[in-house]
Amino acid sequence: MDKYDKFFQILCQENYEQIFKYIMVMVHDKSVAEDIVQEVFIIAYEKRKTIFLYENKRAFLYKVSKNLTNEYIRKSKKYKIVELNDNNAVDERDLCDLIYQQKNLEIDETPYVDEVINDLPEEKRKLYELYYINKIPMKNIAKLLNISETTTRMRFVRLRRDIKKKVKKIKFENI
Repeated sequence: MDKYDKFFQILCQENYEQIFKYIMVMVHDKSVAEDIVQEVFIIAYEKRKTIFLYENKRAFLYKVSKNLTNEYIRKSKKYKIVELNDNNAVDERDLCDLIYQQKNLEIDETPYVDEVINDLPEEKRKLYELYYINKIPMKNIAKLLNISETTTRMRFVRLRRDIKKKVKKIKFENI
């Protein structure tokens, strides 16, 4: 076993579970998530010598995961469009999902926005304001903050993750 194979083995052990959960959140199907994770790590194995040189190896895995998952979702949407009529059998789980999604769209999030944004640290609040309120492109934000565009994108990933956590917290407090 050479150093690249050893590196790949450690990379898998440290990241498999997180990558699986990341994909599972998007596809909501365990077997599909397992298939996509397998594809992610096949690609990682094929590129292990290149990834070995990366500073942030996990970012590569997440990027591949996102791309493969989005590709799966795009392809599956093409084939799942079925018009319902009296001749079609209706799966109750699908109906429940549709109702849940519709009800979820009806929730007014406006009262919580200020609470979530004001609870963010100053740096993250500034990022939020620059991108989402002032509509400044990430490329320009990176120049403004004198950091790389990649670093800026990663900060936005973390910002969105923090906002999601805060929203979930508020949501569960109000149930």
